Amino acid sequence: MKVHFTGRHVDVSEPLKATAKERLQKMTTYLDDIIDVHVIFSVDSHHQHLAEVTLKTRRGAFVASSKTADMYKSIAEALDKLDAQAHKVHDRKVSRDRSSAKELVLVETPAE
Repeated sequence: MKVHFTGRHVDVSEPLKATAKERLQKMTTYLDDIIDVHVIFSVDSHHQHLAEVTLKTRRGAFVASSKTADMYKSIAEALDKLDAQAHKVHDRKVSRDRSSAKELVLVETPAE
């Protein structure tokens, strides 16, 4: 998994990178096909801290962002949103796999 960091009007420090990488590493347990991650940190004119995360997999892309007064809180909220999106897709895939297995069992029983 490649992780790219970009800072707009802010320096990207090592603790910011470490926080983001640590949270992204936890997502690999249910998203095993992560190709690329791009994390953008920015500060606007009203001193609001924005964190945007784009995560690309073989099946699609997930995008989340958050704007708060603290950069670490913005990272946490954006990654929580990304986590929810990924869980939703993962759960949808699992339920679809299970429902197709139930249909196969129903089809196999002969009606005599």
